[in-house]
Amino acid sequence: MKRNVRPGDAYGLIGAYAVDAVTPEEREAVEAYLRDHPEARDEVRSLQEAAATLPAPEMTPPAHVRSELLAQVARTRPLPPVVPVAAERSQTPRAARRAILWLGAAAAAIVIAVAGVRIASDDAGSMPAPVAEVMHADDARESVIDMGEHKITVTRSMGMDKAVVTSTTMGRAPDGMAYQMWVKDSSGKLVSGGLLPEPEKDGLIAMPLHGDAGAAREVAVSMEPAGGSAQPTSKVLGSVQL
Repeated sequence: MKRNVRPGDAYGLIGAYAVDAVTPEEREAVEAYLRDHPEARDEVRSLQEAAATLPAPEMTPPAHVRSELLAQVARTRPLPPVVPVAAERSQTPRAARRAILWLGAAAAAIVIAVAGVRIASDDAGSMPAPVAEVMHADDARESVIDMGEHKITVTRSMGMDKAVVTSTTMGRAPDGMAYQMWVKDSSGKLVSGGLLPEPEKDGLIAMPLHGDAGAAREVAVSMEPAGGSAQPTSKVLGSVQL
């Protein structure tokens, strides 16, 4: 959803702009403000220099995580610093504004850095190494099997000729049943992509997808008797074209 930025809001977004934590609409508004107020460019440069001294994550979070975090940062307005009354009176309006903008830039940079650390921790913990390897491939592409409350993400690397599936919403299959993945090639032939494992304590389900990932044109999931089936025996719960 696009966010209309009021002209009066542009200056307050300079802190987030300095660390690339704005939406395209917000970026356009800030850059328009900077064209009309070139003196503010010095503030942007000083904020960027200050943000550069903050710890940086060792890895780049996946695009969807980064976009969600940046959207949240852009919606959050930093509170002004709490200062004694005497100090507040002696502080110039320009200095006060710069302090608030620096807090905004620092908060945005810290949130992004924490996101990278969190993702690295998750990968090192419950995420199986073969799955993480495909997810972090340079050519990894994500497709989502959307079943409403339940979603499965299919990540494929054509360079590695591999695909993996992950989910935090599928949960456990009913007793005596199992969720089974299916891979369809260009001829329309369905082959088993493997049974989804039991979720981890944090709800994560992750596994390599069986079958020829490079030839896969569609991936689907169905509920089958425990142990799996040679072909789907019930209606497909959801699918996605790759």
